[in-house]
Amino acid sequence: MELHRLKTMKDGYPTALFNKLYEETKYLRKSLSYQIDSRRYGVTTDIIESWFDDKFIFVFNKHFDNKDPDILKGYIINSLKVFKYRILRKAYNIEGLFYGSLIELEGDKELINIIPDTSFETTDNTFHNLLVEFMKTKLNDNAFLLFNIQIDTPPYILRRLSGNNSRIPNYLIADYLGINMGDEYSTERYIKSLKKQINKAIKNAKEYFSKESSLAFFSN
Repeated sequence: MELHRLKTMKDGYPTALFNKLYEETKYLRKSLSYQIDSRRYGVTTDIIESWFDDKFIFVFNKHFDNKDPDILKGYIINSLKVFKYRILRKAYNIEGLFYGSLIELEGDKELINIIPDTSFETTDNTFHNLLVEFMKTKLNDNAFLLFNIQIDTPPYILRRLSGNNSRIPNYLIADYLGINMGDEYSTERYIKSLKKQINKAIKNAKEYFSKESSLAFFSN
């Protein structure tokens, strides 16, 4: 994914530092790639790992001569985490398809955390795509990613749940999306605000598609 941005390594780059930082961030790169659902790209996990390798090389080559080694390591780590978020956004924005069963999220009881089966049950993929496109216009980036987690929970999260119908803890959502508002309480509040945004958009979608269906009926 970053291959087109790679340039020839600058002359005299510190190979010892490169090898040291590459080894020290090895686990992080594997962990981040493990969190990407390879199904959405039609590639294997090792290919996704190579994207993070490319990102590491790009950042190192760009900054090894203008940042201290310790700062450079932190910069690389942050860049890799942001890169994971960009991959997730790209995957969901491109596809926007329904895959698996819906999983209710942990949250306030009065919130609708899943789309009711009877409201949107259909075999028409075109409608599915229209619904996701509608939600995209109503949600910010993080809320849209969370919405997609609801309708197509990634294997990384599923493996950490006790069952397919388990609620997804807010801390796991925050971990997967790389959200950190400074403390646990603030992060929890932010995740809940995303859920409220999603539920509002779902209600809008029900009204919109119900109206559209009525108009289509009378136009026939």
